[in-house]
Amino acid sequence: MTAAALITIACIVGALAVMAAGLIRAELALFGALGLLMLLGVIDPSRALSGFANQGMHTVALLFIVAEGVRRSGIMETAIRLLFGTTRKMLSAQVRLLIPMAGASAFFNNTPIVAMLLPVVRSWCRSVQLPASLMLIPLSYATILGGLCTIIGTSTNLVVAGMVKTAGLPVPGFFEIGKVGLPICAAGLLLIFALSRLLPRRKPEDLLGEDPRSFTSEFIVEPDGPLAGKRIDEIRVSAFQRLFPVEIERGETIIPAPHGGEMLQAGDRLVIAGEAGHIIEAQGIPGLRSARDHQFGPDEPERRRRQVEIVVSHTCPLVGHSVGDGSFRRRYNAAVIAVARHGERVERQGLKGWRLQAGDSLLVEAAPGFIWQHRFNPEFYVVTDRPELAPTEPRHVRVTMAIFIAMIALAACEVLTMFQASLAAAFLLIGLRVISWNDARASLDTGILLAIAAAVGLGEAMVASGAADVLAGYAVSLGGDNPWRAMALIYIATVICTEVVTNTAAAAVMIPPALATAHRLGVSYEPFVFAVMVAASASFITPIGYQTNLMVYGPGGYRFTDYMKIGIPMSLAVGVLAIGLIPRIWPF
Repeated sequence: MTAAALITIACIVGALAVMAAGLIRAELALFGALGLLMLLGVIDPSRALSGFANQGMHTVALLFIVAEGVRRSGIMETAIRLLFGTTRKMLSAQVRLLIPMAGASAFFNNTPIVAMLLPVVRSWCRSVQLPASLMLIPLSYATILGGLCTIIGTSTNLVVAGMVKTAGLPVPGFFEIGKVGLPICAAGLLLIFALSRLLPRRKPEDLLGEDPRSFTSEFIVEPDGPLAGKRIDEIRVSAFQRLFPVEIERGETIIPAPHGGEMLQAGDRLVIAGEAGHIIEAQGIPGLRSARDHQFGPDEPERRRRQVEIVVSHTCPLVGHSVGDGSFRRRYNAAVIAVARHGERVERQGLKGWRLQAGDSLLVEAAPGFIWQHRFNPEFYVVTDRPELAPTEPRHVRVTMAIFIAMIALAACEVLTMFQASLAAAFLLIGLRVISWNDARASLDTGILLAIAAAVGLGEAMVASGAADVLAGYAVSLGGDNPWRAMALIYIATVICTEVVTNTAAAAVMIPPALATAHRLGVSYEPFVFAVMVAASASFITPIGYQTNLMVYGPGGYRFTDYMKIGIPMSLAVGVLAIGLIPRIWPF
């Protein structure tokens, strides 16, 4: 093994380890490894940055714009509301929900699908008095399975297709992966229906169902009172310490989520949230005068602030921080007013010292623009069923659907490439003002796009340094020159990688050794490529392997082991089917 190959492998392993530990965001870890390889001269900058020219990455970006146009049309929300109908049986509801959503996720990113369905599923479960824990993991798994059916079903497929094209090989067609994806999806759905009884019948704490605060009120800091010129944390009254400051209105200035060190000024309007009894006690604090015209209950329409429920991601930099240290307020301009973990709400007296973990559900008090600002933030996932936070009013439904169907048809019939079809669709949506240019730019998930570009660059580094050939040599030696066994080893390695880091990174890192293995054995590259595609998306065992798994973690009241109960059989079944079918569909 050359020094360049050893350095490349060490940098990539280091980046994957940092990502798995959740120390920094995926794109930062990948770019850090890529930058180090450039500084050490392992790969030249033009080749390292070739990921920014990767057609798969640009196709993903364009599909974000198309998906935002479809979301704004309101089509998905209408379909979702019709799914459940009047059924009150769990199996019937699973069939009516999972099969259509698996189909939808073949053409849409599954993250917004799960985000839109979460509140609907939870509301239905409350209405029929069934635990949401029986529905949410199956929902996540069904959307993962659906993504295996088309080339646009997941960003992983598009990235792999882009890397295959860069290597000078024919790109898989639109429905090509569906040859193995459809039977895997069908078998996976049947297995979900059968294994759902293994899931816990655990009723999660609904942070938005029963308001933990009961009341929100405004107080005026009296000009001649003892609190003018003092910090918030200097108000030592016990009742006030059980309340949550959510906003200060100072003239024309709004200070959201003020921290304890914020200095109060004469005439400030201080918005606080908490239980009704503590609000009443706070009215007796010297220096604070109740603003009678600004007292309101939690559901009154005139409120400027909003309750938003979020699920903390494993990439959130505040994991390990305590709720009471003010870091959430400073970073996101929002106040944490309730926390739940594994379906159990944290007692209010222990809230301030509670240390955040990935999968925690938080109820935050935020400005109306909070959801729009953070809807693609990889540090947490927005999950809310408040009507005032619903998507925008349906518009341009027929135009949007016509454009979307035309895009799919042109790409599927290979009249245009997927990149060309999505480019035309994005331009039409913007040109016809279905979506504004500003909204189109805002729809781009830059974290995912940068992670793709960096991961592709690392793949190029593996080829340039010889690391891909080294790993291919190990695969060939372990497989005993048997291409079937070598492909199985590539599949297993990709599954392990995707369970602890992002699926896109796993695919981009494993494609170079997969292609090199096929070259060494003198066989077709296709079985190895499709094995990586399936394995990179087949994340069922842990909540951190796929973002939809983590999104349902807190709202479903799950524990880490709950995923293993159904995820291990799912992963084994999908692996056996993939390893058994792929070489028969695409012979070596």
